[in-house]
Amino acid sequence: MLALRRTTDMASSGGCFTQAGLKATLWYGARAEVAGHASFGMKLSGGGAHQSKTMMFCELEALLATGASTPEEFRSAAIDDNAIGKATSNTRRLTFRHIVSLYGLSDQPPLTKALLKIWESDIQGHRLQALLVALARDPLLRETAPVVIAGSVGQSLQWPLFAEAFLAAYPERFSEKMLRSLSQNCASSWTQSGHLKGAFKKIRQRVTPTPPTVAFAALIATASGFGGPSILSSGWMAVLDLTPAQALDALRRAEAIGLARVRSAGDVTEISVRQPMAASLGVPELEHV
Repeated sequence: MLALRRTTDMASSGGCFTQAGLKATLWYGARAEVAGHASFGMKLSGGGAHQSKTMMFCELEALLATGASTPEEFRSAAIDDNAIGKATSNTRRLTFRHIVSLYGLSDQPPLTKALLKIWESDIQGHRLQALLVALARDPLLRETAPVVIAGSVGQSLQWPLFAEAFLAAYPERFSEKMLRSLSQNCASSWTQSGHLKGAFKKIRQRVTPTPPTVAFAALIATASGFGGPSILSSGWMAVLDLTPAQALDALRRAEAIGLARVRSAGDVTEISVRQPMAASLGVPELEHV
């Protein structure tokens, strides 16, 4: 049997975060609306790809490299042309189904449309951009984020820590076998994103987001009900390993390329990403996030 504690408190090296405190305010701000989350492309509850897969970064990157943009083109590239590199047609179909679900490639809500546009011009940001969408669309992966955020650089974060988070959130939901598989899949995704390194012993390392990625995180935070300075302290910035000051600096750099607008007057900071990103990316739906 798994020897797992049912507590999820773990202080970071600086004492700023604990998992219990993080979970309540990580993802949703004071202006959060369920309908808005859904129309933007986020999923608030239920299972997700991580019950059987990881965030599948390599497959996603290969698929998007084909230049496909419509659901039909994605399907043809993945299944007919085997862009995702799977040995059998059944494996291709199963993997494609999970990719479509996780990244919204079929119905393409505003979240997905923004991802596809940012992806084209910011190669260095791909891993963290994929992670942000995976977090937005897989509630189970979100449950493991406090473990990673609270972990200090150099700390060992093995799958049982993720299993503890699931046990705390869903005490009776998963069998031991599923709990282990789910936790290992999530650990793999955090490795793919760059937060962890190591094939077997997972060690926490710091990630460095690009300005477009930070603007993308601010967009998701805005859709999640955060506004003004609260965007900077949201979980969407925390998973990028940014303090509020660092996040603000990155958004100022994103402003220089048309993806954000930042105005400060005294103690008041105004942050806007909806209109700048709608115009720069050519996704008018973002104005209504």
